Amino acid sequence: MNRSFTIDEARTRAHELLEGLAVAISHEHGVMVIEAAAAYLVETMKILRDDEVFSFKYFNFMGGADYLDHLEAVYLLRSMLHPVMVEIRVRLDRDAPVVPSVTSLWEGANWHEREAYDLFGITFEGHPDPRRILSRPDMDVFPCLKDARPHRKTRAEWKWTALDAPKRLPGEPPRRERS
Repeated sequence: MNRSFTIDEARTRAHELLEGLAVAISHEHGVMVIEAAAAYLVETMKILRDDEVFSFKYFNFMGGADYLDHLEAVYLLRSMLHPVMVEIRVRLDRDAPVVPSVTSLWEGANWHEREAYDLFGITFEGHPDPRRILSRPDMDVFPCLKDARPHRKTRAEWKWTALDAPKRLPGEPPRRERS
């Protein structure tokens, strides 16, 4: 591994390579974060994978995230040459979340994308097998969306009346008084 490759050098290199393609490049907790536009996702990923310095050839993870006003497709890539990881985030429209598939670059993305479709409703254009992977095929909701079950009670509405109070040791202060 090339341990001399730092997160700041990675950001500088990413700015050079992805000029005009990336929306923003930053870092959080030692991970380089690239916000990419959906239209340029495959091109961005191909550059990151094929670059000699970056060599992000290991597809680690892909998942979805639900925010109040948008959805995100989140990708995590690693390299075997250096310790810097990269997270690619693609902001998607909440009503029509569509992003190109990266299975042409990494076959291992197949099941990750199917899971993101199944749980968040993100559609992957060009995916070879866009079926649900965890839920029934006839389900009409995507279970990880925050508005999938509007009738679900919030934690504040839960009632614990059927449970006994927790037992405390003699002299132990109530839980609310402990740190």
